[in-house]
Amino acid sequence: MRRSLALMSMGAILIITIITAITIFYTQNSSYGKAPDAGLHDTIPPTVQTTDKTLQSSSVPVLSAGKERRRLVIALGDWGQPSPYSFYPRGPGYVITSFLFDTLVWKNENATIPWLAEGWEAKENGTTWIFHLRRGTYWHDGAELTADDVVFTIKYMLKHGWHWKNINPDLIEDVEAPDNYTVIIRLKKPYIFFLEDYASTIFILPRHVWSRVADPYSYKGADALIGSGPYKLKSYQPEKAYVLDAFQDYWAGRPAYDEIVILASGLFSPQRAAEALLSGEADTAVFVGKAWRLVKQLQGRVKGLKVEKGPMYWVLYLDFNHKRWPTNSTVFRRAVAYALNLTELVMKAVGSLDAALPGSPGYIPPYSWFYNPNVPRYPYDPAMAKELLDRLGIIDSNGDGYREAPDGKPLRLRIVTLRSYVQEATIVKEQLARVGLCVDVKAVASYSELDAIVSREMYDLQINGHGAVGNTPTAFAWYFTGRFGTPWVNETYKRLVDQLLSAQSVEEARRAANELQRVIAEQLPRIALYYPYIYVVSRPGSPDWFFTAGGIDGGIPLPYNKLALLERRD
Repeated sequence: MRRSLALMSMGAILIITIITAITIFYTQNSSYGKAPDAGLHDTIPPTVQTTDKTLQSSSVPVLSAGKERRRLVIALGDWGQPSPYSFYPRGPGYVITSFLFDTLVWKNENATIPWLAEGWEAKENGTTWIFHLRRGTYWHDGAELTADDVVFTIKYMLKHGWHWKNINPDLIEDVEAPDNYTVIIRLKKPYIFFLEDYASTIFILPRHVWSRVADPYSYKGADALIGSGPYKLKSYQPEKAYVLDAFQDYWAGRPAYDEIVILASGLFSPQRAAEALLSGEADTAVFVGKAWRLVKQLQGRVKGLKVEKGPMYWVLYLDFNHKRWPTNSTVFRRAVAYALNLTELVMKAVGSLDAALPGSPGYIPPYSWFYNPNVPRYPYDPAMAKELLDRLGIIDSNGDGYREAPDGKPLRLRIVTLRSYVQEATIVKEQLARVGLCVDVKAVASYSELDAIVSREMYDLQINGHGAVGNTPTAFAWYFTGRFGTPWVNETYKRLVDQLLSAQSVEEARRAANELQRVIAEQLPRIALYYPYIYVVSRPGSPDWFFTAGGIDGGIPLPYNKLALLERRD
């Protein structure tokens, strides 16, 4: 694939790459009234259930690659029609759609790189961004892609919103095209995160298609699939497969595969995906968290199998009800932190420290570029936990082995969680029992049930998870706002978030992120239990997949970057 694009200076690349900004994405709801977009980068909860049974060859017939066409088969799941307003708004849906649609800039393993725009400049203290489009770029129907398409796209999304992320009208002042290959975007205030928060995220739409569409969310016409990306949609059978054909006139070079098939089996069915790899039905699949056991089995069964491990940017956490005593007490939360043995939890629940890292007090994983190791820590210390509980007057007054509230009444705490995390909840229950806390576990089948319980504040503790942890410091803005539990209000934290979002340099943003982790570690509004890893497993002959800097679109940890699907050129 041609990489000799007009790149920024290396220093500028590193600065822009480090800041993977998705603040507006996570702190706003889309304007057309759908569900909040917080957590859309949560590709899937990494504790999907797997079995330890020996893998069996799939009963599904192997897809023949044929002699005339190179075919790649990916087990990734069904994520809806891959048009900009129809894909299911989770990470895999965005990635599949990115095979058909392009953005102004894109990212490789290390940096933000030019894409539809061959170059850009930030002027007037970062309030004016000028993008220079490359010539010779075409839509799948043969029409030329010009600056008018880019201007139309931004204005269209400002008007209609976008189910993937909100295009913040409080940030964008105006957008114009002085000629066919220049786009000028003026902001209402400086925003150093603009390049990756917007330019690398927004799929550019063909004006000649979408200008006729009044309601983009209901539109399912065939021309909704007309993009400028390396592949075109040949067919889509819900719950079965996508079939994509190479776009031979792609500006960045000839696609490496004539055809891509994306199977409906995938993240939600790791056992099925593993069997597809074993049988040869699939060429590549990803596995997360507990599914590492399947990866180990496959390595012993398939000769030449390629396995790469990358960061998931996902956290499983223990949340506290901040509107109920004693969980609204910082002293109590510290007692819980001392009572938890997170290494033991990972080993028992996940099975290996190679598959997940124990949580950090500052909430950010150690592999993050802005991780702060110099924060208050809570090593496993049951004696200290008991001392803090005694200080609160939570003592075992009747000698039954469990502590009572200061008024002598029984203290029974309730953990709510999904069935996927019952094992983790049970381990937490056992560890808290060692310091005399009585805990009941309630597990539900769906996120909707869990959300309903949490929204009604019918819990003391909650075990759940979300993404965008460690890849972007701007996510601090929404972690504790109430999307995943009761809101945590702390004026120091709020002030630091404001400093981070208005930062004028990377170093300034890093300092704010470090201080935010210190406050989190001191106050413990939530305890990170563990951070799972993600594995990409591929049969011989598959592309050299890689993990994108900071994740695709500023947070998606999937390795399926479309750069790997293009032939390299000098």
